[in-house]
Amino acid sequence: MLLKSIEAYFFGIFPRSEKLIDITRTKQNYYEDLLMESIKIVEYQKSRGLKIISDPQITWEDTFRPLALSADGISVNGLNRYFETNTFYKVPVISSKPIIKEGSLKKYLTRGSSLISFPDPFTFSCLSKDKFYGDKKALIRGIGELLASFASEVNKEGYKYLILKAPSYGNCEFKGYEESIKDALSMIKSSFKGEVIAHVYFYKNMESLNFLASSAIDVIGVDMYSFQIDEVKKMDNKGKGLALGVINGLNTKMEKKKTIIDMIEKINLNVNKLYVSNNVDFEFLPQKFALKKVDLLSEISGDIL
Repeated sequence: MLLKSIEAYFFGIFPRSEKLIDITRTKQNYYEDLLMESIKIVEYQKSRGLKIISDPQITWEDTFRPLALSADGISVNGLNRYFETNTFYKVPVISSKPIIKEGSLKKYLTRGSSLISFPDPFTFSCLSKDKFYGDKKALIRGIGELLASFASEVNKEGYKYLILKAPSYGNCEFKGYEESIKDALSMIKSSFKGEVIAHVYFYKNMESLNFLASSAIDVIGVDMYSFQIDEVKKMDNKGKGLALGVINGLNTKMEKKKTIIDMIEKINLNVNKLYVSNNVDFEFLPQKFALKKVDLLSEISGDIL
């Protein structure tokens, strides 16, 4: 490969152990148990030699709730299915201009982490209920401003990598909202002094990859189980870094290391930074399989280096 380095990480919410799941069913107050397991997953990553340490976000009930509960102007109400998975999320309801409650998010963070995942502003807007703006362009900008405040807060806590989970670009029309999305992403990037990585997954939409390449983000994340190698090679990445989602978070089947390495080496884009990661959150898997896939991420990175 014509690359100086490659690094591995996982993003998103990590699954809880069977023991922890039992605890959440039998105890009323289990916050400390969630936090203890989160710390264990942080230490596990370090023991596997990963340099980028993902916050496992085990304290997060879903991808939106901690952010909604840490902001004025947003409540949560009603359950919706999270895309075509067997998980659900509480719908964020925007009733006034969303403003961060300073320090509120801190209880959801795991010390020792350098990477955290937020929903991207377009996905947040698509999966929310707007009772304030009455205009989606304004909603996207308002969510972008809120996420920028959260980005600044986690930056101060030592996080160096911000993942923006962006599954809605494949099933929610973003044309007509490009300027608003770019404004929102620019606000986030300006507030975060580190790498901002947008991961597109669940659905294939080449236009979304090329669009994000023209935005303020640093790295484009691609679900390699939705997109084909030849399609990614044709992408106009405009010099952005690339994160390849080569580990399948929707399947307990273990990938073969050689197959994954061959896939990575076939991607010959002009990128100055290349990362390997999962394609979607590991929360859809039993924890024992998710841990094995973390091991594989570490092994792949080491082999290519």
